[in-house]
Amino acid sequence: MSQALKGRVAIVTGASRGIGQAIAQRLGAEGATVVIAARSLSQTKDGLAGTLDDTAKLIEQSGGKAIKIACDVEDARSRAQLIDETLKLAGRLDVLVNNAGRAVHAKLDEFTGAQALSQTEQYLLAPFDLTRLAVPHMRKQGKGWIINVGSSTAFMPEGPPWDRYTTHGGAALYAALKASIHRLTVSLAAELQADNISVNIVAPVGAILTPGVEALGVITEETKAYVEPADHIAEAAVVFATAEPKTLTGQIAMSYMYLDQIKRSTRSLDGKTVIKERAA
Repeated sequence: MSQALKGRVAIVTGASRGIGQAIAQRLGAEGATVVIAARSLSQTKDGLAGTLDDTAKLIEQSGGKAIKIACDVEDARSRAQLIDETLKLAGRLDVLVNNAGRAVHAKLDEFTGAQALSQTEQYLLAPFDLTRLAVPHMRKQGKGWIINVGSSTAFMPEGPPWDRYTTHGGAALYAALKASIHRLTVSLAAELQADNISVNIVAPVGAILTPGVEALGVITEETKAYVEPADHIAEAAVVFATAEPKTLTGQIAMSYMYLDQIKRSTRSLDGKTVIKERAA
């Protein structure tokens, strides 16, 4: 089993469940010390299944090392503490994965101002701020890797007529924020390339069946064919976290479609098994 990230330290936000948990587990399997961050440390804070304790157990079962730090990405002080505690406990910071966020899908007249601010803080301001806080330390080390989690909803839907997901209402703000993080990623990649720091996007092609997605109720008989396992997006994250920063940056990788393109096999989250072979 590869240990391509041995000696490196990675932060993954929103790591108590779902995509964040999968990426954290996969980076740990590659030898990284993974700082897993979320609000739910030992007990869930939002009623959804999954805590940092659960993720730490998965990482350790695969032979990896996890450091748990409670963090609310909506709070500026908590974000700063996450970076400070990482440096204090792990001594360095190499990889930052901005994943945290729980989508609110509501029609325009059902959205509250507080919800709109909360969503913007989670999906746009927190990744920007954490990147701002992490970059000086990466510069000192001579290289760094930043990975943001995007979405296929960032792309303009075809229409009219539009599909049911678009016309049903509820995705407008979420999709707009994901489009913003795609644009932010490319701009920061250009700005930080000279510093040997890469900034890339990983995103699912369809949907990944996480506790948050299940709670939204968007998976139906019609849409379940578009559900994919988290293994592909986690593999794409490993690609970006192990590549030379100056040579692979500013990319928007749509999980298995990107892996098909570069002929990269997908390994299980513990790194031990190839679950999708792609001939190089």
